[in-house]
Amino acid sequence: MNKLPLYLPTISQKISCTLLLTIFISCLSTMPVYAQSNLKLFGHWQLQKVSFKNMVAHATEQDKDLFLDIFKAALYEGLTEEQRLTLEDLEWMNAEAEILRDTYHQTTIEFQSSGAFYNTSLNKDKSLSGEYVLDKKKLLLEWETADKNEMKLVKITGDEFILEDNELGVTYYYIKPNN
Repeated sequence: MNKLPLYLPTISQKISCTLLLTIFISCLSTMPVYAQSNLKLFGHWQLQKVSFKNMVAHATEQDKDLFLDIFKAALYEGLTEEQRLTLEDLEWMNAEAEILRDTYHQTTIEFQSSGAFYNTSLNKDKSLSGEYVLDKKKLLLEWETADKNEMKLVKITGDEFILEDNELGVTYYYIKPNN
């Protein structure tokens, strides 16, 4: 009977330790939620120009056709010899180049700490959003259209954001807009 009083405090101590540990872990798990809400915007840049090999197009209305030519050249290079001779493949390439031009020409891109990004065009019907993952020197994008891009981060500062599309070889130059 002497062992019973010694055993009860041990159970009480275990319950107290477990309760304190649970409260501590609960507090820690809510901390990142509060920290993330303070960091809404990761970056906001405006597309200045795109380039492919020795071709450069600025994000101006005058260079809109050159934007299209850059995407056509990049897509054409990705075609096989057989595809280059097929009318359907060339028509697909031209249509895809127009989609890319409309997606990027005269746009701003905004990244939020929540993992969301917004590609906002002057033409509001062409604006897109999606999710991103920043992984060292890579930027993985998944658009709301379910399209995916993997971009190489060439340079990122508060004023400049340069990406290279790994698949197309097109480089995008974004700058911080003057507000």
